[in-house]
Formats: sequence, structure tokens, C-alpha cells
Amino acid sequence: MRKRALPNQGKGEIGRLRKANAGLRKTLAARNRDFAEALDQKTAMAEILRVISSSPSDALPVFETIVRSAVALGRCLFANVFLFDGAQLHYVASHSTGPDYEKLLRSKYPMRPDMSQVSGRVLLRKSVIHLEDVAADPDYDPRFPAAMGWTWRMLGVPMLREGRPLGAIVVGWAGAGSVTRAQEALLKTFADQAVIALENVRLFDEIQEKRRQLDIANTYKKRFLAAASHDLRQPLHALNLFVAQLRGESDPIERIRLVKQIDAAVGAINELFIALLDMSKLEAGVLEPDLVELPVAQLLKRAETTFAESAREKGLRLRVVPSTAWIRSDFILLERILFNLVSNAVRYTAHGGVVIGCRRRGERLRLEVWDSGPGIPRDRQQYIFGEFHQLAAPERDRRSGLGLGLAIVERLSQLLEHPIEVSSRLDRGSRFAVSVPLAAERSAPGEVPSVVPFDPARGKVIMVIDDDALVLDSMRGLLQSWGCIVATAESGQEALARLAELAQTPDLVVSDLRLSDGNSGIEAVEMLRGALGAAIPAFLITGDTVPQRLRDASASGFLLLHKPVPPMALRAVLNRFLQGRDLPVKRHATGGAAA
Repeated sequence: MRKRALPNQGKGEIGRLRKANAGLRKTLAARNRDFAEALDQKTAMAEILRVISSSPSDALPVFETIVRSAVALGRCLFANVFLFDGAQLHYVASHSTGPDYEKLLRSKYPMRPDMSQVSGRVLLRKSVIHLEDVAADPDYDPRFPAAMGWTWRMLGVPMLREGRPLGAIVVGWAGAGSVTRAQEALLKTFADQAVIALENVRLFDEIQEKRRQLDIANTYKKRFLAAASHDLRQPLHALNLFVAQLRGESDPIERIRLVKQIDAAVGAINELFIALLDMSKLEAGVLEPDLVELPVAQLLKRAETTFAESAREKGLRLRVVPSTAWIRSDFILLERILFNLVSNAVRYTAHGGVVIGCRRRGERLRLEVWDSGPGIPRDRQQYIFGEFHQLAAPERDRRSGLGLGLAIVERLSQLLEHPIEVSSRLDRGSRFAVSVPLAAERSAPGEVPSVVPFDPARGKVIMVIDDDALVLDSMRGLLQSWGCIVATAESGQEALARLAELAQTPDLVVSDLRLSDGNSGIEAVEMLRGALGAAIPAFLITGDTVPQRLRDASASGFLLLHKPVPPMALRAVLNRFLQGRDLPVKRHATGGAAA
């Protein structure tokens, strides 16, 4: 039976169906390829993230995974990773480059970014770079295409963090031509993951460094507790014994000797507390240099006056070389540096002497302290500025203090930007030098004729607030001996009641910073001012060394003295307030520096 011929219309319909099916097959195949590529990319991204999480301290495994994935997914000829340290580019990782190409890379890097490589152009422009034919580019290093024996096109993508270049990823394909958007987008994704890896390593290193600093701080804390406990107990123990002897002693000469010994013990305690306080304030960051122009002669004279007697008692010669130079610095902080250096020189020198002098070096003046002491071994010179380190011997000696003097010197020199230098030879002595900016010289002010001042404290009403009964009793007795009318209270509320009984407005309020039940002296003073409707002069005293409390007190605007406050220093501050002379409210004086 013969087949019926299909009409022309039927043939056309079948042709259209066949074409449609072919188109569908092509579309499906393209979608399958796109799906497969997307799946491969997601798999590669997941693998890179896995490597990032498993290698927090080293980004190299991440870079190696990235270059392998770039070659596989981008169908590249090769892939390279470069890192930028802010000055130079460094070759880090590559894949499928071949030994000759890699050898060329290692010979060229590290290098400053320039136009001879795609990596340099990426860094200079902080943007994506396309090269359609490297062999035809006049700026590209000709050694690379010549060595490889072919032409290729290249793509470079920057690794950026907040606009700052960290490095570049560079890939290449055989043959000249353009780069597709998909290839560029893929490489940008890899660059973003490389930045994540670098950030991960940076954060890991920061955490490790903070942990190291915390371990050091804990070690210092333990050493401090052991050192302070011993060194503070020694003079306190002697003080108790001297007081007991004094109580039963009737011989006037022996009583005078005991009073001197008590004064020496108290002085030792004060010295230790002042050193600890200096370190606490440096740690708290509450010291603010007050830079002024001053004659260095004032500083030298103060050092000579302060240490002449102690040098004489040890049989040492203390020589101060005069200078007419003027410098720019903070007098109190620079004096603290110089005094610590001279104190160490006198303390550790047994024979010979100590010389304090100056040398001009360009626009700076070197304040130098020379001694004929035992010297410092070369292998210990790097440690002398550390906390709790003593120069004399490995075993700590309370008579040499807590070993904080040079640590304070280094911190203060950094704060003032006054570099410290040290040179020393065993059995020949040491020299410490502080470099200070010079100022224009001028004539020193003449001597002011002395006058007999009136007593600003006599008859003045002083309100003292402290939650310690012994402190209140001692302050009351001392202030009354100066002719003051004294009212005492343990809190702001009690102070208001005392003033109501007294029926007088105080001329000055002296309050402890930390009172009982979490109250503060700042709040107590503000309460009195608010109730009386007057800005009564006031300053604070504290035994607290917690950094945050020191910062809070500094921010409050009140002058802060630190216990124990020597009576003469307290009297000097009292006089200045009662005379109506303004005091710097955010200064860095210790208890005795106000005098």
C-alpha cells in the first residue's frame, strides 16, 4: 500500500517543530552548562571559605586554593596572587605558571608598583586592569611574553579593604582578545574572599597580641603584688616599732632620734606610693603635657638642691654644669624624668660622683646624667626600662625602691617625645641623656624681693569630707593647728547638716574621691554647691589608683591630690586656693608636686 504524501502545510509544521526542539535542546544545554558552572563556582567558594575558617593564622593556603579555582573555573592559562605591604609588591602564590614563568616572577618581586606588570598597574590605579595583548603593550616587561613563547590576554583585580590596596590577583589566557564580564566578576569574587582571609589573619594576630599583652599584664600584676606587699610592709613594720618605742621613751635625745626614724620610714612609704601612682596615671592616660618655654637652669638648680645632701652623705661629688639654654617642655614631667635619673645615679654609685650637664645638638638640648657607678652589663641594658627591674642586682632590694624609676622615665619620655639614650661600661659608669627641643634664649627674670606674706588659712572655714575616721581626725588636727575652722563629715548629706549647725559657708571643701556606698567626692561637692548656691572652691584627695577612676576625676575638672599627701604640699595647695589663685584643674601632680 502506498504512503500518502503529506501536504506541504504538514511538512512545514514538522520543520518548525524540529527547529523548535533543536532550540529547546540548545537552551537546555546552555542552562545546564550555566547551572554546572554556577554549581562549580559555589563549590569553589565553599571550599575557599572552608580553608579560611581552618587557617585563621595563615592566608597562604587560601591564596593557593584561589589560584587553583581561578584556573579551573575561568579556564585560565595561569593565576597569580601578589600582596602589597604599603611600599612593595610581593609574589605570594601561583598555579599553572610553569617553572620558567615562576622563576621570572621570583626574580622581579618584591618590587615597587609600576607599569611593567599588571599587578603594579592594579595597585597604582586601585582598579581592574585589562590587557588584550601583553606582547603589544609597550610598557609591559618584555621578558615575560618572550620567555613563554606566546601572546596572551590578562586580567588583574585589586584586593581592597576600605579603599586601601592589600594586593592583586592576576590571571591570563592564551591568545589576544577581550575579557568577558563573567570572567571579571568571578575574579572580583575571589579578590573579595582573599580580603576576608587577610582580615581574618589580621584579627587573629590582634587577638593573639592582646592575649600576649594580657599575659604580660597578669605577670606584672603578680610581680607587683609580691613586690609591693614586701616593700610596703617593711617600712610599716619599722614604723610600728618606732611608734611603740616613742610611746614609752622619756629621754629627749632618744625621742628626737625616734622621730627622725619615723620620718624616714614615712618618707620611704611616700616614695613607693608616688612611684606606683606615677605608673597608674601613665596607664590611665590622664597625664596631659603642659609645654612651656623655660630656662634649663631652673631644672638644674632644683636637681642640685634636691640631691646635694644625699650625695654628700654617701661621700659622692655632685657637680652641676650651668647652662643658659632655654627649652620647651613640661617642667613637672621633665623634672620627674631628671630626678629619677639623678636618684638612680646617686643610689647605685658607691665611689666617685655624679655630673649633670647639657650639650647642644642642632635644635635640641641633651640633658645628661653621668655617674661613676658599677655600670650596666650589655646584656641587661635592653631590660632596664622594664617595670620592677633593678640595676644593682638580680635580687630585689627594698632600699632601691620598686624598680619603677626607669620605667616611668621611658613612659614620660614617650609622652613628651623626648628620646632617652643610655650608654654604659662595666666598672666605668653610665650616662643617661634626654633630648629636649631648644627654645629661643632670653634673659632670666630677676629676683623678686621677698615679702612676709599673710597667712591665708587662718580663720578660714574648711569642710573636710572623708569616710575614714582616722583621716578626718588627722585632717581636723592639722588644719586647726594652722588656725582654720574645721567641719568634718563622712558624706555629702552629713556635710550639709554640719554646715547648718555651723551656720557658715565654707571657704574651701576638701573631699575624698571615693566615699562609702559607691558615692563620690565629686557628687558631694556638687551637692554642697547646689544647696548653698555658690561655686565653693574645692579639690579632691584620693588613695585610688584605678585607671578609670583617675580618668573620671581628671574629666571632672577638680584638682586631684593623691594620698599620702605631705603636710607641706597640702598647705601649699590650701594657700593657693584660699588666696583665690587659680590652679590647673587637669594637671598631673602627685601629692607632693603641688608645692
